[in-house]
Amino acid sequence: MDERKQQFLEYVILDYIDTAQPVSSFSIQKKYGLPYSSATIRNELAELEDEGYLMQVHTSSGRIPTDKGYRYYVNRLLGRQEILKQYASVTHRFLSDMNTMNEIHLKLKNLLLSFAQESGNVAMGKLSSDMIFEEGVSTFLRQPEFSSVEFIHGALKDLNEIKAHIDEMGREVAQGTYKLYIGEENPMVSMHKYAVIVGKFSIDSDDGTIVVVGPKGMHYAKNIALVESMLNSDVYEEE
Repeated sequence: MDERKQQFLEYVILDYIDTAQPVSSFSIQKKYGLPYSSATIRNELAELEDEGYLMQVHTSSGRIPTDKGYRYYVNRLLGRQEILKQYASVTHRFLSDMNTMNEIHLKLKNLLLSFAQESGNVAMGKLSSDMIFEEGVSTFLRQPEFSSVEFIHGALKDLNEIKAHIDEMGREVAQGTYKLYIGEENPMVSMHKYAVIVGKFSIDSDDGTIVVVGPKGMHYAKNIALVESMLNSDVYEEE
C-alpha cells in the first residue's frame, strides 16, 4: 500500500475511533486540511474498500474500518515507537504507585482499576487463585459504539464468557508477552465485535493473566503502550 493510502486509512480509523460514525471523504479533507480534492480522497477510499480495509454500512454513507483495516493500522503503529512512548509516562506513574501495596489481590485490583480508568475499556485479571477481578465495565458500556440496550445486554454476556475462559485465553500467551485480537481474529466467536488484548504478567512472583476488552475502534496506541509497560515493569516484585 502506498504512503497516501496508508495516511487516508489512518485518518478514517482515527476519525471513527473519535466519533463511532461512518467517515466521509469530505470530513477527513476538512478535519486534516488535506491538499487533495474530495473526489480524489473518495476514489482512494473506494480502492481501500475494494481491497477490504474499509466498508460502507449503507451505499450513501461514509466508510468504517474492517478488521483487516484495523490490523493494518496496528501493525503500522507498532513500527512507530514514538507514538507508544507518549503513553509510557502515564503508565509508569500509576504502576509506581503500587510499590506501597503489600497484599497481592489489592495490587491486582488497583492495577486493573488504574488501567480501566486510563484506557476507558474493561480490564480483568486473575492470578493463580480462582478469584477474577474486573474493572471499567460501566465506562466501557458508555462508549458510543454501545448505544443500544440490546448491545449492552449482549456485551455483559460476552464479558461473563471471557471470565469463564480466562485461563484458556492465558494459555495461548507466553509469559511476559501479549496478543491482540481484532474482531474475527479472535478464536472466541462472541468476541468478534471487540478488540481484545491478552497479556501474561507477574505480581510478587505470582503469574497472572490480564484481559483488556474494548471496541474495535479502541485507542490502540494507548492500550498497547499500557500493556507493554505493565508487562515490562518491575513494580510488582516483592522488595
